[in-house]
Amino acid sequence: MAVVLSTIDQVELEELIQLVRLKEPRDDLIERLIQELESLVPLKAEQTSIIEAFDGLIYVCSENYTIEFMNRRFIERTGRYPLGEKCYSALHDLDSICPWCVNQKVQRGEKVEWEVLSPKDNRYYAIVNTPIHRPDGSISKMAMIRDITNLVRAEETLKSRTEELERSNKDLEQFAYIAAHDLREPLLAVAAYLKVLDRRYSGRLDLEADKLIAGALNATFRMDSLIQSLLAYSRIGNEAPGFQKSNSQEILGTAIANLQSMIDETGAQITHDPLPWIMVNPSQLLQLFQNLLSNAIKFAGEKPPMIHVGVTRSQDLWQYAVSDNGIGIEPPYFDRIFLLFQRIRNRPEYPGAGIGLANCRRIVEHHGGKIWVESTPGSGSTFYFTIPDRQDSS
Repeated sequence: MAVVLSTIDQVELEELIQLVRLKEPRDDLIERLIQELESLVPLKAEQTSIIEAFDGLIYVCSENYTIEFMNRRFIERTGRYPLGEKCYSALHDLDSICPWCVNQKVQRGEKVEWEVLSPKDNRYYAIVNTPIHRPDGSISKMAMIRDITNLVRAEETLKSRTEELERSNKDLEQFAYIAAHDLREPLLAVAAYLKVLDRRYSGRLDLEADKLIAGALNATFRMDSLIQSLLAYSRIGNEAPGFQKSNSQEILGTAIANLQSMIDETGAQITHDPLPWIMVNPSQLLQLFQNLLSNAIKFAGEKPPMIHVGVTRSQDLWQYAVSDNGIGIEPPYFDRIFLLFQRIRNRPEYPGAGIGLANCRRIVEHHGGKIWVESTPGSGSTFYFTIPDRQDSS
């Protein structure tokens, strides 16, 4: 009965039931047959609905390449009803088996699928061939063909745009590096001339002239600091990953030592949990810790900075948290502060160019992690970042 179900439609099944009912005399065997056929009607309707819901062509051919079934979309799109014909003749106008035929693989019970660009209409199709096992032991092949042209072309467009974006990003990063590197030379020359002026003429000109020279020197120092920050930003991601097994507690200790003058000046207290060994670029992790700690000290407000560095394990990640008791950040700025040149407070008591946190984000993303902040204005901030727990590849 499975053979009948796969090769006839619902109308033909109902006609078959009518023919059996006309059979005379009607004994118990005929009655049971009628009941079984009637029970198949809803099953056949459900099967037909499933087949016709498929947005593509379906056909079934036997071991000897004879087409046994095709769905309605097959007939509508091809304009043919090749039931009983050889598939290679009906579908490809060939006199013998197609050179690419997969019937033998399907006969072995294999599922075969591939994608092809049709030369007839220049469209892409996904083809899936699956075996249908018959009660008599034979195996038919069901082919499902779906037009995937729009999907393929969308993927090609996305790939092209992604490659273009990557090239553009590399060009921009290279431009930033070259521009920043070349800008330093004339700037350092200007600074050198100003130092000579300051050394030779300090106190010999009027007070206003001394102020102007000092202001110009300070401006060149700030500009040089900005250029060096841009250079550091452009290098992150362009250099080799340089991941190695590192003691993050020792790296934090180095960062604290590098900031010791700022710590002594502000009376900052920095504590930390026991920190793990992790696979990182140690110089970048040092820069990350240093930027976060200096920010916490810088934005402490009127009270002595209290900073704690904690860490927790979350699945295959290490999640670090740098908490402070500073002035805090308002929620609308939680994302903006990680962008280049974004400064929430431009007052002189909060110096900086707005690159430090952008560098932090770039470092963390370069390691495959994420960085974010949680804060309440007036009650401090906590900067979180994650580092994947990579295994030592050495």
